Amino acid sequence: MQKYKLSIEFDGTDFSGWQIQPTDRTVEGVLEQVFSKVLQQDIDLIGQGRTDAGVHARGQIAHMDLPEGTDIERVLQGVNGLVGDEVQVIEYEEVHESFHARFDAISREYEYTITTRPIPLMRHHSWALRQTVDLKLLEDCAALLNGEFDFAGFSKFNEDNYTTLCKIQRSLFDTDGDVIRYRIRANRFLRNMVRRLVGTMVRVAQGKMSIEDFKRVLQEPDAEIPTFTAPARGLVLEKVFYKK
Repeated sequence: MQKYKLSIEFDGTDFSGWQIQPTDRTVEGVLEQVFSKVLQQDIDLIGQGRTDAGVHARGQIAHMDLPEGTDIERVLQGVNGLVGDEVQVIEYEEVHESFHARFDAISREYEYTITTRPIPLMRHHSWALRQTVDLKLLEDCAALLNGEFDFAGFSKFNEDNYTTLCKIQRSLFDTDGDVIRYRIRANRFLRNMVRRLVGTMVRVAQGKMSIEDFKRVLQEPDAEIPTFTAPARGLVLEKVFYKK
């Protein structure tokens, strides 16, 4: 068998996330079904991690094993033709048999897009704010996140977590007219973590929460301070990084 690393782009608007579910339509489920149809055999696609319903990806990574001698380019041409415009496999690479899309990843990077007014052409890929925000406060909050912290207070409980510590390598906002983009890179992310960070930072920037309370949630995850979760539609998994 030959193992392939796939880079996948998808619009998550009408999907219930990446991971296969018994009844809901997911990206992984649709891709496995189409690959199996093209290859006339069952295919197991292993992703680097899950994404929530409504979240998008520019660089989701997955791996799969195919029989030696498979014409991978022909297979991908068939898959991309059948799977529809919401999902496309944009790159492939032959990798060592020991490669694992999830366990070999060393960091991930997400981008969240906010608009300061409703922009119709971006409505499925951004969070339109109805109130003004203090950009300086957004930047101050983002700067606080660089380093290693316990993000239990900014995530959804998951009993499978062996730790809630995450090391943030990059955290910053960039503004271009009516569009504000937040970029964050870390060694790992918890469920809802990016969306909850963005939502809570926006609350601070709108004067609905103090930056001191934001710091406290970061330093004391058990503090009974409510956080806010931003809509899924503004979030994009940009890139997954691996050792060279």
